[in-house]
Amino acid sequence: MKLGKIILAASLCFGVVNAGDFVDYKKLTHNLKGDAKKNGEIASTDEVKKALASADWAVVDVRTMDEWQAASIAGSVRIGREAPEKALEGIVLDDNNKFVKQNIVVVCNTASRAAIEAQAFRQMGFNTVKIYGIETWMQECNPVNNWYSNVVANKDTKAKFGSVLPAYCAK
Repeated sequence: MKLGKIILAASLCFGVVNAGDFVDYKKLTHNLKGDAKKNGEIASTDEVKKALASADWAVVDVRTMDEWQAASIAGSVRIGREAPEKALEGIVLDDNNKFVKQNIVVVCNTASRAAIEAQAFRQMGFNTVKIYGIETWMQECNPVNNWYSNVVANKDTKAKFGSVLPAYCAK
């Protein structure tokens, strides 16, 4: 029992001593986005549109499946957060593991998660890695896809599926 208390006390002391190095999520993403802004690594909407049309750019989304189904940019690819580095292989590499898309725009809601994932993607060897928040896309009244965009409408109904504008942009 005495040994248990000593071990517990030691581990608490160790935790307190090392806790000073912890950076919370909000501070981390704030710093990463600030660095990205300084370095010109935040994509503009025009840059995202050009990347979508370019053969050497990939536009990847690191949001959850629920977020992706609610709104996504047509032409972007969801790779999620579970293992995005692995998911990228099928998108940016050819059969010989050579880059076919050496530049990447990483999308999430506000670019916070994108900023974290961008660090890993830079280390993987991409020429250019930019981050982008889909909120910007929607605020500028660009159309988004949603889960229904992938549903084929029954001919007998008047339902129309496909890209939609955010509600506040509808005319």
